[in-house]
Amino acid sequence: MARRSGAYVINEDAGAPLVPDFLGLAFLANITIGEPASEQLVMVDTASTLLWIQCTPCLTCQRQIPLLFEPLKSSTYSNIPCTPPGTAACTDVGGKCDPTNGCLFRLSYFDRTEVSGNLASEKLVFGTSDDGKVTITIKVFGCAHENRALTSDNQQSGILGLGYDNISLTEQLGGKFSICLGDIHDPNYPHNKLIFGEGAVFEGDVTPIVSTQDGFYYVTLDGISVGEEKLNIDPNVFKLSSSGQGGTILDTGTTMMTMNRGGYDPLQNKVQSILNGSLQRTDFSIGGIPMLCYNGEVDRDLSSFPAVSLHLAGGADIVLDTHSMFRQVNGVTLCMAVAPADNVEGMTIIGAFAQQSYNVGYDIAAGKVYVQRIDCELLES
Repeated sequence: MARRSGAYVINEDAGAPLVPDFLGLAFLANITIGEPASEQLVMVDTASTLLWIQCTPCLTCQRQIPLLFEPLKSSTYSNIPCTPPGTAACTDVGGKCDPTNGCLFRLSYFDRTEVSGNLASEKLVFGTSDDGKVTITIKVFGCAHENRALTSDNQQSGILGLGYDNISLTEQLGGKFSICLGDIHDPNYPHNKLIFGEGAVFEGDVTPIVSTQDGFYYVTLDGISVGEEKLNIDPNVFKLSSSGQGGTILDTGTTMMTMNRGGYDPLQNKVQSILNGSLQRTDFSIGGIPMLCYNGEVDRDLSSFPAVSLHLAGGADIVLDTHSMFRQVNGVTLCMAVAPADNVEGMTIIGAFAQQSYNVGYDIAAGKVYVQRIDCELLES
């Protein structure tokens, strides 16, 4: 490993194994932080920029499987000082300097989770495929003392923000990484993988990153097909406006896809035209949002449903099979795993469900995303 212009250049395939959470909503990375080493499970989120974990003392926190990180017991932990006042690390993440408590941060997320605590630096250890280790010092991470989440599966200890800005872990590690995801409902699949640096997998079709505004990875969604039929959708509904509204992002931290109404309504209408004659509609809401749902089972009733293709600029497609397009919400109800983007300012979000069975590689300096449908096990051969 070398350093260049303040960033680490990782020549190995350094990274972390990923596992689905208990609820089948997200993928978690197993990371090691501090000295002595403390293992933590953090949600992989390409739409936020800060790595944070719950720390002692924890005033309002969620239960988690790993032991809480104890910063006072780590010899490599160091709070970011507030001299001079208003250091860049604080202001860049919306934090502030407190004379008593140091450099503080407070973040909120789309699901209304709010987290706050101290900004600090610390040692982080990644593994390699040959059982080696790569150790780096994180310039900025969040040691959270309050975590007001709406829900919790009592498993994860924080979030691994992989969005891009000047203090993000992604920037510090050279702006290259790849994520390969299998089935979000299969906790026994051992090949899900996050890889940083020169070992990141850049294979498959390429689509440009059109913006990293707010740390998001914006891409261009040109259209949607159901089977061989391309839906009649104005591609402008998926584009980032001059005022910064809308657009299409890749986000592993969001479970289902959300879609601008201009694309959602034609897609919903097409799905209804296929299913309404064979399955019975039922009312069901997720997170307060009414979904398109039916009585039935995905494996039994949707075996002949056509693939849905998201056509990205440059000829890259993300193809959704039934397990990416639909979600079995209980034993008798299935829902289209796409929601209208009414609560995220018309933004289209390609979430974790849509990225199952894909390796997605991010080469940020080159402004490219690589998309390849693959069994992640094949990347290890």
